[in-house]
Amino acid sequence: MGVKNKPKTIEAFVLQQISSPISPLSLPPKKAPRGPWANMTPEQRKEYSAKLVAARKGNRPNTNLPGKPRRLTHGQWAAIKEEAEGDAKRIIARMKDAGQLPDDPRAVEALQKAVTTLRSSQNPKDVAALGRLILDFTKVRPAQKVNHTVRSAEDILDEMAEDK
Repeated sequence: MGVKNKPKTIEAFVLQQISSPISPLSLPPKKAPRGPWANMTPEQRKEYSAKLVAARKGNRPNTNLPGKPRRLTHGQWAAIKEEAEGDAKRIIARMKDAGQLPDDPRAVEALQKAVTTLRSSQNPKDVAALGRLILDFTKVRPAQKVNHTVRSAEDILDEMAEDK
């Protein structure tokens, strides 16, 4: 069986393809707008959006405190932080009496924050890193003894002559 409207020649086929326009794809009909935004002008939508954002602010409590272990409650963590701050103040006072604090007040504040975090941290990696940081800035590293002897060419030649 053949096709009903089949062109007989190539020229007729090309003419048919050129003359018949491609029908556009039909899109599904748009759904009617629904909800509070449906009958609003753009200005009204902007005001409504600002109103929603303002109502949303402050409604969510901050449940994640930085550095707080999951097993502790907020009250327990606050008690640990308070004790750590007391320890840090005591340690900084001792360092000040010993003359180990830097001259810059910002450096002292950073050092106090580091000591507080060191005292309250539960993570061993943090404790090691903060301990090293505090020691680097408060204690002088011991000098390594390097015994270099500079020998002249004559000394080397004298040693070689003695070997024979």
